[in-house]
Amino acid sequence: MSPVCSARSAFRKRVRPLVAVALLCAPVACERQSVVPNADSAASTAGSAIPDRAAPAVSGSGWDVASGPFVLLPTVDGGLLAGSLLRADATELTVGDTVGVGVESADGRVELFSRSGLVGTARLTVEAAPRMGEGCTAWPVARLALDQGQAPVPWTAAFVMGRVTAIPLDSIEGLAPRDSARLASDLTRLASGLRDDTSSTFRGLPFVVVRAWRSRGLDSAFVIATLARRVNQEDDPKEERLVIVVDAIGNDAKRWTVAWHERAAGHEEELVVAEPLLAFRNIGVAEVRLLFGRDDGVALGAAVLSRSSTGWRVLWESAVAGCN
Repeated sequence: MSPVCSARSAFRKRVRPLVAVALLCAPVACERQSVVPNADSAASTAGSAIPDRAAPAVSGSGWDVASGPFVLLPTVDGGLLAGSLLRADATELTVGDTVGVGVESADGRVELFSRSGLVGTARLTVEAAPRMGEGCTAWPVARLALDQGQAPVPWTAAFVMGRVTAIPLDSIEGLAPRDSARLASDLTRLASGLRDDTSSTFRGLPFVVVRAWRSRGLDSAFVIATLARRVNQEDDPKEERLVIVVDAIGNDAKRWTVAWHERAAGHEEELVVAEPLLAFRNIGVAEVRLLFGRDDGVALGAAVLSRSSTGWRVLWESAVAGCN
């Protein structure tokens, strides 16, 4: 299965093979800005310093092995007690393999996270990937048995127990109306100022903030947001989605910078962009990571951005399971 854009394009975009393909592969439709200098603090969410290590041990795929051998995404049976198991080093030919997963997961304990932090712990049972039609692949299924006394709650990602700690993300919806409106205004201003806005279809149209989250507990805060602008033609509606990571240092939003962004454009019912799932650190490490997922019901993949003293970069991109 080949990506809609280039093999290493922004998180290996996958969309349904309809008219949107031509739009997504236009010169400005698959953009990524990866490195903007940022002096991130080594403060933990509790405010204490975290000792840095010399360099993370990374696998051939770019995955930091200290994060564990896989990540779980809640994509199966409603996502409360099951998910997809994405192996870090899987290729698009081996996404369904389960050999060695039991050994890699040690005692099978995992921690469940939402964007706000840790929400549960569970024991993992891995099932074979579901049978798919010709030309299609799927990730193995992860079944979860919650620890005693826990009730199922929504989660966005799970890791092997003891490997990562969450950085809480607060939704813009939880802010006071005045603060929410101010943040939305700042985000739309930053989005409108990006220099790669060369699409004549959307140029000049206003952005609307669809979702936004701000980090909590960091000296150097950041904001993740999804924005949209639309051409509301009844017979041919089109939409552009923009995902941005903003270094929100200090209270003066005029000094904020867009540290990374991704654009995609097409028919609104077919459009898929990266969905922020979790901000985290590996245990004992200062470097901040952002986990993104991409699931359009046809294809599923994930990626991790990493922030260090030199800026944000794409650390890892998973293989993609889905249909040709």
